[in-house]
Amino acid sequence: MFIGELARLTGVSVPTIRYYETLGLLKPVKRTRGGFRVYDEHAVQMLHFIRHAQRLGFSLKEVRQVLRVWRRTGNPCPTVRALVTQRLDQLDGWLRSLMALRERLHQLTQMLEANQGNDPSIVCPCITATEPLDISLPYLPPEWRKHKKRPRKRKKTSRLTDWWWS
Repeated sequence: MFIGELARLTGVSVPTIRYYETLGLLKPVKRTRGGFRVYDEHAVQMLHFIRHAQRLGFSLKEVRQVLRVWRRTGNPCPTVRALVTQRLDQLDGWLRSLMALRERLHQLTQMLEANQGNDPSIVCPCITATEPLDISLPYLPPEWRKHKKRPRKRKKTSRLTDWWWS
């Protein structure tokens, strides 16, 4: 099957499939004389594996690591176990941080109920009275993240083009 059919079967876009190929996560079985990629059923399984691993929180770098071990030894389970243990430790730290933040916000709510901010010279005295946490949370739920569109970089033009239009 060609890349378009693989994309339709798996729900993964053609550019993403090509990107996975450049990362070494997926390999076409062969190429036609015209250079078209040809994939087999194994590619469908690999794409499902990659997407499933991503939904479990594995990065593409970690997926590549697991696939390399699997291709080399046939048994990636010890590697996966180490990655999962590492991720669980990380999640436990995030949960502790989130629980501490939750407690601080709960205290702030109680302070706000008691004090309606009578001092107009201070924006909100309750916020400044609440001790901040010395943490930065690397994981934020999607709804907390702000999605900013990055401005496109201007293509570099040649000196001749610049000269012509100036």
